[in-house]
This record gives sequence, structure tokens and C-alpha cells, in this order.
Amino acid sequence: MTLRFTVVVPTYQRRSQVLACVQALDAQRFTASYEVVVVEDGSTDGTARALRELDLAVPLTVIEQENLGAAAARNRGAAAARGTLLLFLDDDMEADADLLYEHDRLHRAGANAVVGHIPLHPESPASPIADGVREWAEGRLKRLAAPDGELTLHDLLTGQLSLSRALFERVGGFDTNFTQAGSFGGEDLDLGYRLQLLGCRIVFAPLAVTWQRYVVSPERYLRQWCEAGRSDVAFARKHPERAADVVALAGTETRAARRVWRPLLGTPVVGSAMRAVLRLGAIHACRASAGPVAKRLIFLSRRLEHLQGVREAGGLPSRGPIVALAYHAIADLDGDPVLGPYAVPPDEFDAHLVALRQRGYRFVDLDEVKRTLSGRPRLGSRGVMLTFDDCTEDLLSAALPVLERHQAPAAAFAVSGSMGGTNHWDTSKGARTQRLLDAAQLRSLGTAGVEIGAHSQTHSVLTQVPEPQMRREILGSVSDLTAAGVPRPRAFAYPYGAHDHRVREAVRGSGLCLAFTVEPGRIEPSVDAYAVPRVEVLRGDGPTGLTLKVWLARTRPALVPILDRFLRKARGA
Repeated sequence: MTLRFTVVVPTYQRRSQVLACVQALDAQRFTASYEVVVVEDGSTDGTARALRELDLAVPLTVIEQENLGAAAARNRGAAAARGTLLLFLDDDMEADADLLYEHDRLHRAGANAVVGHIPLHPESPASPIADGVREWAEGRLKRLAAPDGELTLHDLLTGQLSLSRALFERVGGFDTNFTQAGSFGGEDLDLGYRLQLLGCRIVFAPLAVTWQRYVVSPERYLRQWCEAGRSDVAFARKHPERAADVVALAGTETRAARRVWRPLLGTPVVGSAMRAVLRLGAIHACRASAGPVAKRLIFLSRRLEHLQGVREAGGLPSRGPIVALAYHAIADLDGDPVLGPYAVPPDEFDAHLVALRQRGYRFVDLDEVKRTLSGRPRLGSRGVMLTFDDCTEDLLSAALPVLERHQAPAAAFAVSGSMGGTNHWDTSKGARTQRLLDAAQLRSLGTAGVEIGAHSQTHSVLTQVPEPQMRREILGSVSDLTAAGVPRPRAFAYPYGAHDHRVREAVRGSGLCLAFTVEPGRIEPSVDAYAVPRVEVLRGDGPTGLTLKVWLARTRPALVPILDRFLRKARGA
């Protein structure tokens, strides 16, 4: 049987609130048929049993699932719906008796989606947080009910949102990447924006009222804002063209945030201590008082938690430059006359990544580099790309564990004609023999998150070989790696960094997206995609020397070689 409405309510660990929510829905003054579907998302508080024991007139379906998050729960409820229209409510919402009537009236008048008024329930426990919720809801009602009121992206909340089941299926439902188990936020903004992109008529209904019984503790409230910071980054990554709207709401780009809070949070010890002290003070103040001091403390702490969530997720989009780092062997080759200066021991490599993170840098992948070259926003204003030339075996045994520990993406460039062989181009000059990754090891590295690029077939100096050979070196390296089961390379690294116009054009013509040099500089839209700069990392740079090189590459690239000479002299090289 087809019903007019299915009300979908996801719930987790809030038995008393969802019971009140369902009982209010049972008291609707709505003459058409409707049902309620509650998706119990892994609760352990007896919610499902208590719901099934209710004596209701409205048909109620209770679906139990493991804890997968609100987005997955809403999708599960929508999949079980029999109604022509879906109304999504949060489990702490208590419906006015005319809620369904108001939604139905506006849909019959031509609305594609309807959002309503969600004032604070008068029985909500008094607290500075509840006061903030009440002020926000009253301000939203006043703004949207005005003659020139216009729904913004942040007004499209699933606390109360209705749309047709057909439209929900057309738009693809909720993106479950936003609300994994126990996380908070972002999925409603994403769904609302996708509705806007479809050109849907979304209407605010001031008489469609659900009262929010707000019982969130200060601890949970602050955790939610940290989670919301991560969700905002996820939204900005998916919809970079709307990143500015996320920034405006969060206040991440205010003067105080830029000049005070973000720099302090970027200092791990100071930032962690500051957050902990402020969080404890705000929680204590909220429990002791509902006055203005407690309110200021909780909202300042909220701002810091949101900024921390943004930091943890990699930062909001920026058009700032990226610095690419070129590593070679991750091994202790002290004394090797050829490779010694270019081999970084594993513990030193780990110290490099720690230092970069402490100074606010974020590790980015090849997609972020491509976004920057194209002028599109990317994540994080201080991006660093990690790259490795030659693909020696220590990349898998020594470098990969460090990369995984820091959750750092990377790219590695393989000499396709020597897969499973040795570094003959170095040993001919007196270097120690280094084993190179074979095809299976390269595939394993790729599966672990390191993108495999091409580094020619034989590691020749491409500017010094005849053109037919030069083209074979480039095209052959791509075809060799592809034939070995490695995903088709998107990037190339010039052996020894040697390139000229004809080499760059050959790489461009091969279908590769970009190519890296070993000339220091910053990656920005003005850079030729086939002459992308990289900063070579040398043994003994140390955490301080490396971060200084990265800073100079971003600001004064011409000074990087001077710093290199100074560092070499300082360590007696």
C-alpha cells in the first residue's frame, strides 16, 4: 500500500527522546495515511524494545542495524519507506500536531523540498548551550520568514526536511562518507546542495514546527564541533566551489582565527594544553552556571574544537602553493661516495615528517597537485607532496611504515626496465648495489597508497640521447609499468632532473598528466605541468634544515641552493 508520508527517524542511544518523538508523531492532525520508520543505529539502551512496546495508532516499523552513522540510518529508513513523501526528523524532535499537514500543503503547492521551524523545547535543561540553540532557532525563523528571506546552504537541515521518495532516489540519498559510526554533521549540507544543483524549489515552512528537546552534554557538544570541523573539510573536498560558505559559517578565516587560534593550535604542546584547559573550564562553567561567562567560554572552546577538527582533516580549501620533496633511498648508506648524500635513514625520514606536521604542513597527493596547477581550490594552505625516485626496496620495507604511521600519501617513480634488478646507473659510478622493487612489490606499494609513476626505462639523461631513444624511454616506461599490472602512470620524473623543450613535449604527448624536475620552487597555477619543481632532500638536512628548505621553496626558491651549500658545509660534506 502506498502512503502519503513516511517519517524516517534515525536514533542512537537516546531512548527517551525517540520515544517522545514517535509519540508526538502519533498525535498528528493529518487525515491522509502515513507511517513512521525508526532506524535504531546500534543502540545498547533498549531503544528498539521500548519502541515496539508502544501502543500507537500510526504504523511503526523499527529497523535495527549496527552503528553505521546517521546518513546510513536515514538511507536504510528511506529504502523501507512506503510513502510518496519522505520526512526526515532527528530523534530529539517533538512534532507539532500540524507538522505533516504543513509539509503536505506546501508540497501540493509545488515545493520539491520543505524545511520547517525547529525551536528549542521549553523543557530542555537550562544551559548556555541550550540558550544558544534557542537564539539560533529564533533568529533563523525571523530571517527566513521575512519577505526577502532566502534559504542558505546551512538552513537545509535534516532535523526536519521533506521531499518525495522519487526525488530522494534521484539525488542519490545521503552520502555515508560524512557520518561514519559516531561522527557528526555534513551529510545534510551535502544533500541540500545536491538538491540545489538539480534546481529544486526548496521552501521554508514557518508553521511546520518540531520542538528540539536539547539534552546534549557539554562534553558531547564539543566533540560534535570537532567532528563538524572534519565534516566541513569533507564537504569542501567534495564541493570546492562552496568552500567559502563553509568557512564563513565556521569562522575559520576570521582575523582572530588566522592570527591567534590557528597558530597556537599549530604548536602541538601549547595547542593541546590550551584546548584541554579551555575545554575543562567551559564544561565546568556550563554545569555551574548559565551566565554570560559560561556562554563565552563554551563558544570559544567550540571554536577551537572546530578548528582542531579542520586541522585533523587537512585544512579547508586554499589556493596556496605546494612544495614537492624528492627523496631517493630511505636507508643508512653513510660512506657511499655516490648515494651517501642522497640516502636518508628511516629514523631521520620519520623526524622529517614529524617536524613538518608540527609546523602545520599537510601531506597531499597527486590529485591535490593537479588541482593547484589548474587553479582550483585544494585542501590545506601548506601542502607538501612526498615523492621518491628509483623505487629501491627500502621504499617498501623502511619508508612505507613511516608513511602509514603519518597517514601520508606519496608518489614513487620506477625505472621500468630494471624492475626487480639493481641501480646500474649508480653502480657504474662506484655506488653500492641497491635492489629495486619488482612488479609485484610495485603493485603492493600502490595498493598501500603510494602512487607509482614513470622514471624512464633505463635512467638515461634524456637531454643527451637521440630523439627516438628519448621517446622510447618515456613511452616505454609507461607501457612497461602498465603491462606489469601497475595502474597506468599519471606522472613522470625526469632522471637527474634533466629536461628541455623536446623532452617536455614528448612527455606531454605520451598522455602523462605532469612531470617533476629537481629544481626547487613552489607548485602554483603559473607552473608548467611538465616542469613541476621539487626540493631534493639530502642526508643530514635534519628536521630544522628540511623545514627551512620547504619554507624557502614557498617564499624564496632561489635561496634553496644556497641553504643546501651551507648545510653541506656545516656537516662537513
